Amino acid sequence: MMIDNNRLDRPIIILGAPRSGTTILFRCLALHDDLWHLPSESHKIFEGPFHPASREYESNRVTAEELNDELAQTLRTRFYRSAINLNRVWPNPALLLEGNSLHHRILSKFMIAGLGGVSQFAKNGTIRFLEKTPKNALRVPMLNRLFPDAFYVWITRKATRNIDSLIASWGAVDKIGPVTRKRYGQVAYPIANRLKLQDYSDKFWMFALVPGWQNLKGKTLADVAAWQYYQCNSFIADDLASIETRRIFSVKFEDFVQEPVKIVQQIFDWAELPQSQVAEEFARILPRVNDATPAGSRPTHDLRFSNVVYAAIERLPELVLLQKRMGYEQTVSL
Repeated sequence: MMIDNNRLDRPIIILGAPRSGTTILFRCLALHDDLWHLPSESHKIFEGPFHPASREYESNRVTAEELNDELAQTLRTRFYRSAINLNRVWPNPALLLEGNSLHHRILSKFMIAGLGGVSQFAKNGTIRFLEKTPKNALRVPMLNRLFPDAFYVWITRKATRNIDSLIASWGAVDKIGPVTRKRYGQVAYPIANRLKLQDYSDKFWMFALVPGWQNLKGKTLADVAAWQYYQCNSFIADDLASIETRRIFSVKFEDFVQEPVKIVQQIFDWAELPQSQVAEEFARILPRVNDATPAGSRPTHDLRFSNVVYAAIERLPELVLLQKRMGYEQTVSL
């Protein structure tokens, strides 16, 4: 069965560098009764035709020219068929989206899959779709051709904190009995050992594979994280510049955590959606999710790797201009 293009109406796509707050923003918005989304991120859909292994791991960058009409129809069909809406089978599914423990994440994954499957029986005709995958920071031209009427929410975060979180997350692990596994390793790439980094010997490249990663040979993990932050936000800024401003909503992570309910309400208004009490209640408590550091193990306002973060930023002076472009006047401020 082919899916008519119009059955995915004005998708809302959250953009941001990895560890910039895309997950918690997505979870707030996903609680809106009118928004459908994937059970998890879109790696399985996009990394079929666009896996970097097919291009010798050049990067996750995808341009509009790489998407033909036949592939676009196939991708839209997969998105439509895979979309779920937990609100259609549970009046308040917020409990599934809270928490950071391994136990909670495993339980939530299975419950989301089960309830999401049931929710698909309520899918009929056109849906509003919500998508969040940080690698999409490098795919905006392709996304704009795939979804010509899409709305984009760009969430940004100060360089120091974003880079610090990236460093922690590259090394984050889950322990299941005697077994240890990479927390974010399911969609990692086995190429990091080519760089012979000073302080990272694992073979897996984590998060977005940004253009120019090959030039980081002999650098530090902080340099890698800073380059990921710089490239993801630079590509987003450049690519969104060619899209109508009415389809773009920019929000700072720092503003979002200070006034989450207000920001969520503003996004719904901008996206031409009614307000959602369930989403607002979730935003009001703003649960701690997807953090690489155990709760209570460090002061809220301290960087975990301050020395190497500041050093990496000093070695990347382009960040100064980028931060100003993103509305942050002091590049290394906390």
